[in-house]
Amino acid sequence: FGFTEGALVDAIRSGKWVLLDEINLASSETLQRLCGLLDDTKGSVTLTERGDSNAIQRNSSFRLFAAMNPATDSGKKDLPLSLRSRFTEIYVHELDDALELRSVAAKYLNGVII
Repeated sequence: FGFTEGALVDAIRSGKWVLLDEINLASSETLQRLCGLLDDTKGSVTLTERGDSNAIQRNSSFRLFAAMNPATDSGKKDLPLSLRSRFTEIYVHELDDALELRSVAAKYLNGVII
Protein backbone atom coordinates (compact mmCIF):
# COMPACT_ATOMS: atom_id res chain seq x y z
CA PHE A 1 0.00 0.00 0.00
CA GLY A 2 1.31 3.43 -0.89
CA PHE A 3 -0.14 6.87 -0.32
CA THR A 4 -0.77 8.85 -3.50
CA GLU A 5 -1.40 12.58 -3.44
CA GLY A 6 -4.68 13.49 -5.08
CA ALA A 7 -6.17 16.40 -6.95
CA LEU A 8 -6.74 18.52 -3.84
CA VAL A 9 -3.11 18.35 -2.75
CA ASP A 10 -1.99 19.16 -6.30
CA ALA A 11 -4.32 22.17 -6.32
CA ILE A 12 -3.04 23.38 -2.94
CA ARG A 13 0.56 23.20 -4.13
CA SER A 14 0.07 24.63 -7.62
CA GLY A 15 -2.66 27.24 -7.02
CA LYS A 16 -5.51 25.64 -8.92
CA TRP A 17 -9.18 26.15 -8.12
CA VAL A 18 -11.25 23.30 -6.64
CA LEU A 19 -15.01 22.78 -6.39
CA LEU A 20 -16.22 20.40 -3.68
CA ASP A 21 -19.75 19.50 -4.75
CA GLU A 22 -22.23 18.25 -2.13
CA ILE A 23 -19.73 19.16 0.59
CA ASN A 24 -22.31 18.53 3.30
CA LEU A 25 -22.23 14.81 2.48
CA ALA A 26 -18.55 14.51 3.45
CA SER A 27 -17.58 12.84 6.72
CA SER A 28 -16.94 14.97 9.80
CA GLU A 29 -13.27 13.94 9.74
CA THR A 30 -12.87 15.11 6.14
CA LEU A 31 -14.57 18.44 6.85
CA GLN A 32 -12.40 19.01 9.93
CA ARG A 33 -9.24 18.60 7.83
CA LEU A 34 -10.35 21.50 5.62
CA CYS A 35 -10.50 23.97 8.52
CA GLY A 36 -6.73 24.44 8.82
CA LEU A 37 -6.49 24.96 5.10
CA LEU A 38 -9.04 27.77 5.25
CA ASP A 39 -7.91 29.47 8.46
CA ASP A 40 -6.33 32.38 6.61
CA THR A 41 -4.35 33.15 3.47
CA LYS A 42 -1.44 31.10 4.82
CA GLY A 43 -3.56 28.04 5.63
CA SER A 44 -2.01 24.60 5.32
CA VAL A 45 -2.70 20.90 5.54
CA THR A 46 -0.51 18.10 6.91
CA LEU A 47 -0.73 14.66 5.33
CA THR A 48 -0.65 12.63 8.53
CA GLU A 49 -1.91 9.61 6.60
CA ARG A 50 1.48 9.50 4.90
CA GLY A 51 3.31 10.14 8.17
CA ASP A 52 4.27 13.71 7.32
CA SER A 53 4.98 16.17 10.08
CA ASN A 54 5.58 19.14 7.76
CA ALA A 55 2.56 21.08 6.56
CA ILE A 56 1.86 21.77 2.89
CA GLN A 57 1.46 25.52 2.54
CA ARG A 58 -1.20 26.59 0.11
CA ASN A 59 -0.28 28.49 -3.01
CA SER A 60 -1.58 32.08 -2.93
CA SER A 61 -3.65 31.40 -6.07
CA PHE A 62 -5.42 28.37 -4.57
CA ARG A 63 -9.20 28.78 -4.25
CA LEU A 64 -11.72 26.40 -2.74
CA PHE A 65 -15.39 26.53 -3.73
CA ALA A 66 -18.08 24.35 -2.25
CA ALA A 67 -21.65 23.59 -3.25
CA MET A 68 -24.40 21.85 -1.37
CA ASN A 69 -28.13 21.36 -1.28
CA PRO A 70 -30.01 22.66 1.76
CA ALA A 71 -30.07 20.46 4.84
CA THR A 72 -33.84 20.24 4.40
CA ASP A 73 -33.28 17.81 1.49
CA SER A 74 -33.46 14.13 2.37
CA GLY A 75 -30.20 12.76 3.77
CA LYS A 76 -28.48 16.15 3.88
CA LYS A 77 -26.94 17.81 6.92
CA ASP A 78 -25.76 21.30 7.73
CA LEU A 79 -22.07 22.10 7.63
CA PRO A 80 -20.47 22.59 11.04
CA LEU A 81 -20.33 26.29 11.89
CA SER A 82 -16.55 26.01 12.29
CA LEU A 83 -16.28 25.29 8.55
CA ARG A 84 -19.31 27.18 7.30
CA SER A 85 -17.96 30.45 8.69
CA ARG A 86 -14.94 30.17 6.38
CA PHE A 87 -17.07 30.46 3.24
CA THR A 88 -19.13 33.22 1.68
CA GLU A 89 -22.62 31.84 1.11
CA ILE A 90 -24.72 32.49 -1.95
CA TYR A 91 -28.17 30.93 -1.98
CA VAL A 92 -29.52 30.10 -5.42
CA HIS A 93 -33.22 29.37 -5.69
CA GLU A 94 -34.24 26.36 -7.70
CA LEU A 95 -35.17 27.15 -11.30
CA ASP A 96 -38.73 25.87 -11.72
CA ASP A 97 -39.60 27.73 -14.89
CA ALA A 98 -38.55 25.69 -17.96
CA LEU A 99 -37.98 28.80 -20.09
CA GLU A 100 -35.78 30.40 -17.43
CA LEU A 101 -33.80 27.17 -17.01
CA ARG A 102 -33.31 26.87 -20.76
CA SER A 103 -32.16 30.50 -20.96
CA VAL A 104 -29.54 30.03 -18.22
CA ALA A 105 -28.30 26.75 -19.71
CA ALA A 106 -28.05 28.26 -23.20
CA LYS A 107 -26.03 31.19 -21.90
CA TYR A 108 -23.43 28.97 -20.24
CA LEU A 109 -23.37 26.22 -22.86
CA ASN A 110 -22.79 28.66 -25.71
CA GLY A 111 -25.81 27.66 -27.75
CA VAL A 112 -25.13 23.91 -27.55
CA ILE A 113 -28.76 23.37 -26.55
CA ILE A 114 -31.92 24.88 -27.96
